[in-house]
Amino acid sequence: MGISAVLITAFTSIALSVGANRVIAGNQFTSPAGAPELPADREKEFQKQMLLKAVEALQTPVEEPTLFHVRLEKEER
Repeated sequence: MGISAVLITAFTSIALSVGANRVIAGNQFTSPAGAPELPADREKEFQKQMLLKAVEALQTPVEEPTLFHVRLEKEER
């Protein structure tokens, strides 16, 4: 048994195909754990949600590669 880890990436299909156990679908390939298109306060909230999802993923027992999602809230019009 090794050390549990979480991978945050925009390239989820590659991560899953190589057997990463816990994968979080990142935002964009240039900023997988951020959302620079959002105002600063909303990006900070998104980054917090990514961190909380990573902690949740670490606590989740998995038997095979598992994909986790954080929903990026787009600005309401």
